[in-house]
Amino acid sequence: MHLIFIRHGDPDYSIDSVTEKGKREIELLGKRISKLNATEFFVSPMGRAQATAKACLENIHADFSKQPMKVSTMPWLREFSYDIKDFKTGKNRIAWDWLPRDYFGEKKYKDVQKFFQTKSMKSGNIEFHYKEVCRGLDEILASYDYNRIDSKIPLYNCFPHISKEESLIDTHIDPEQKDLDEKNLVFVCHLGVMFVMLSHLTGISPVQLWQGFFVAPSSVTIVGAEERVPGEVVFRIQQMGDVSHLIGANEKVSASGFFGNCLSI
Repeated sequence: MHLIFIRHGDPDYSIDSVTEKGKREIELLGKRISKLNATEFFVSPMGRAQATAKACLENIHADFSKQPMKVSTMPWLREFSYDIKDFKTGKNRIAWDWLPRDYFGEKKYKDVQKFFQTKSMKSGNIEFHYKEVCRGLDEILASYDYNRIDSKIPLYNCFPHISKEESLIDTHIDPEQKDLDEKNLVFVCHLGVMFVMLSHLTGISPVQLWQGFFVAPSSVTIVGAEERVPGEVVFRIQQMGDVSHLIGANEKVSASGFFGNCLSI
C-alpha cells in the first residue's frame, strides 16, 4: 500500500483558493496524478484543497476506461491552523514556525508523546486536534485492513502479504521489489495537517516536521508500507515534497510557507 499526500496549489488565502500560478501548478499535477492507479481520494474541505483535488480528478475521469474515483471530504483534513497562545508575545499564533531559539529551547517539542503538554500547546487544545487527525487516519487505514497496534507505536497489523519463508529473504538491495498491496490512497490537504499524519505514521514529533521540513504547493509526498514480518507493517517515506511535474514544465516552485527562496533542480 502507498499513501500519497498532496499539498494544495499555490494559495490565495484571501479567497481560500489558488492563485493563477496555483492553477498552472494543479493542471500539471493533475496530468501527473492521472497516471497513478489511485484507489480512493480523501480531501480537505477547504477551497484551495478542493480546487487541487478537482484538477486531479478531472484528469483521471478524462480516461473513460477507468471507474469513477471514490472521493471523500474529511473535515479533519482541514489546515491545522488552530490558535495557540504565544506567552512570549502575548498574541495568538499557529502551532509551528517558531523562532529558532524558542523551538530549540523547549525539549518537549522533540517528543511525540509530550509536545502537546507545553503551556502554549495546551492553550490551543492541540492534543485534542492532533489526536483527532490521527484517529481519522487510523480509521481509514483500518477500513483497508491496516490496524494500529498501539497509539504510541507506529506499527500496524494487516492480513499477511508475505509468507514466513519470504520474510527470511533479504531483498532490500534489489532494484525491483514485489508489490505486496497495490492500493494507493490519495490525501489532498495542507502542509500542517500532512505533517501531523506523517508524525503519526513515523513516530516523529509533528513540531520537528513543521520546524525542519518544507513541502511546496502542489508537491507530492509518497509513503510506502513495509512488511518485513508477515502481518506487521510500518510506513516509510519514499518521496517527500516532490515537484518534478513543475520542474519538467519549467514552472517555478512556489516558496509559500518557507522563509526564503526555493531552489529546485
